[in-house]
Amino acid sequence: MTSTPTGTRAWLWYAIATTVLWGFWGAFTGTSAQRGFPETLVYCVWSLTMIPPALLVLGRTGWRLEHDARSVIYGLVIGLLGAGGQMILFYTLTKGPAYLVFPVISLSPVVTIALSYLLLRERTTRIGVVGIVLALMALPLFDFSPQGLHAHAGVDWLVLSILVMACWGVQAYFMRLANRTMSAEGIFFYMMLTGLLLAPVAWAMTDFSQPINWDWMARTWPR
Repeated sequence: MTSTPTGTRAWLWYAIATTVLWGFWGAFTGTSAQRGFPETLVYCVWSLTMIPPALLVLGRTGWRLEHDARSVIYGLVIGLLGAGGQMILFYTLTKGPAYLVFPVISLSPVVTIALSYLLLRERTTRIGVVGIVLALMALPLFDFSPQGLHAHAGVDWLVLSILVMACWGVQAYFMRLANRTMSAEGIFFYMMLTGLLLAPVAWAMTDFSQPINWDWMARTWPR
């Protein structure tokens, strides 16, 4: 995070890498819940996986962490929006398939761009406008046939997906603001912290009266 590739197009390579990694991640996100491990516990495990990378990147900066009031507020807002959206996402994937959920969530930059335009008066290029319009046109092009809706338990997954999209879109807007005064390492640390703070909530929401598949191999690999 501290070191960046040389060249004016470094952001593009980071964006491509993020897209690819999120694609792989999204393809397997619903696997655990499908194999009998509740989505609430999936969130708990996910929040723990945030700790190693957060400590790693913070250690690279000499353990310097912004702790003024503005940074703490930005960090908590960003973290709560991200972790809250994550918690909703895990539940959403029990209602609808990933190949329908993630295309909706991927429109979150539209929310970020709209907020930046309205609140920061930022402008985008004509190509950017065309891209936004095409992205918005993708929603009505989904297969909303009665058979498809019945197979995916109504439109609950769509409402929840839009909610996740809104959370992550607003989160990215606050990241845009925080990047002016905070390091990327500091932002990620607060994201990790708020993710852990919501873990007890997810744990309390778990229905332990239902059978739970604790076999990690069964949750990961088909038999």
